[in-house]
Amino acid sequence: MINQEGRGKDTAITGAGQTVRARKTQTAREKETGGKAPPGGRREQILAAALQVMAERGFRGASIKRIAERAGLKSAALIYWYFKDKEALLAALLTEMAPFLGQVADAERLLDRPPEEVLPWVAGGFVHAIQQPVAGRLLRVVLSEAARHPAVATYFAERGPLVVLQFLERYLARQTELGRLRPHDPRATARSFMGMLVVYALGREVFPVLGAGFPAGETYARDVVALFLDGLRAGQGASSGE
Repeated sequence: MINQEGRGKDTAITGAGQTVRARKTQTAREKETGGKAPPGGRREQILAAALQVMAERGFRGASIKRIAERAGLKSAALIYWYFKDKEALLAALLTEMAPFLGQVADAERLLDRPPEEVLPWVAGGFVHAIQQPVAGRLLRVVLSEAARHPAVATYFAERGPLVVLQFLERYLARQTELGRLRPHDPRATARSFMGMLVVYALGREVFPVLGAGFPAGETYARDVVALFLDGLRAGQGASSGE
């Protein structure tokens, strides 16, 4: 009975603490906004500040307080009006960089579409994402954090490159079933396709020496697709599956 009462008190205390914190956060929001929803441009202001601080201090060193100060907010609590935590900030930056990721994640309807239509869409969407102003800084943040904090790199990969990779695996397997592509290992082939695009991203934003002589992004994407399809179209040459 005593232990049960003790646990009950602990639960009550924890609940009370959460309530107090919630009230403090709400009070800070109201002071900042006058009790009204913040202006729409504030979200973009917070994202820009988050990217700047992460680029300077890394993901772990970019505290909510520092981000709020850089964004010119009176209270860090206002950030939670838009984002539940720092991971949500990173996810929002990724979405801003590559909105087509949301379309890829929900692209089952494209599985039966011909590769001449879908692969240019994937390659073009990837290249367009890398050309966004936020892309280079975000990519450098993730690369710098990868060795020290693998969880950050994993979080980024699961919401970015892995989304595209998993779609490509399903898509290529389905196109082989439909007889449009010759038999192959879709996992290896998807990674080969992604690899050619990643080289473009690294050459453009991280290692300029790799990007020396690159054509325009749209041309590069078109060439990647053409080269890829020339080797995979059904009936285009000898293969182990023939």
